[in-house]
Amino acid sequence: MTARPDDSLVPLRAGGDLPPVYCVHPVSGSPYCYTDLAARLDPGTPVFGFEAPGFDGVDEPAESIRELAEVHTATLRAARPHGPYQLLGWSLGGVVAFEMARLLAAEGEEVPLLVVIDAALPGTQPFPPGPALVRYFLHDFLGLVSGGAPELDRALAKLGPEAGPQERLEAIADSGTVPEEFDAEFLLERFILFRAHARSMVDHVIDGVHDGPTTLVRAERSEPHLLLWEPYASRLDQHTVPGDHHSIWREPGLVAIADIVNQALRRGVSV
Repeated sequence: MTARPDDSLVPLRAGGDLPPVYCVHPVSGSPYCYTDLAARLDPGTPVFGFEAPGFDGVDEPAESIRELAEVHTATLRAARPHGPYQLLGWSLGGVVAFEMARLLAAEGEEVPLLVVIDAALPGTQPFPPGPALVRYFLHDFLGLVSGGAPELDRALAKLGPEAGPQERLEAIADSGTVPEEFDAEFLLERFILFRAHARSMVDHVIDGVHDGPTTLVRAERSEPHLLLWEPYASRLDQHTVPGDHHSIWREPGLVAIADIVNQALRRGVSV
């Protein structure tokens, strides 16, 4: 697997002489959700994020979690040939980071930090039907907390069940319920990437254990049965932070996540 172009690994906080933290994009394909976290990590720790294949609207999306892990691992090793490697991922990004850690460990590299943030295990949720998938995409794209967009849901409810994703996204773009810079073409481009990633999560099977230190961060409002990582991480340190899957990236959840990651970083340095 060849590495992707250098611009797929983007600096979220440049500078610093400590080993970097590498953040894997969630289902959206964008790593910029980690910008506020990067600013709260200990000084001296550079932070980078991976963009997904297809996020540029040109490349084809990856077809599987395995492919995402292989592509990002190749890109990582092209930028930093040897570890230690410190990985972090939220949601789908947590699953990809987990598989990257296994790949790196199998290559004899050290992974002293793996942080999995509110990542449901693959296969624990069915692939949503068309209308539900579009709604899920829009809520995720806009970073909405639970119940945070009744006007958006009302606009979607006006469309019949036969309406396809393009028709639904065109209606939403024209409804005034999303910022006007997000036109239908842009929303459809992002939806196609989102759909590919959602499908890859349903299809993926974890077939081994990561033996390195793993920090699991759960949102207190997430369903516990979706996050039973114990069988797959032999050295698991678990934490719960306030909020739901999206609101954990705002205070007080964000502050709690930063504290947990900083503590894990310091433990790695002291080993």
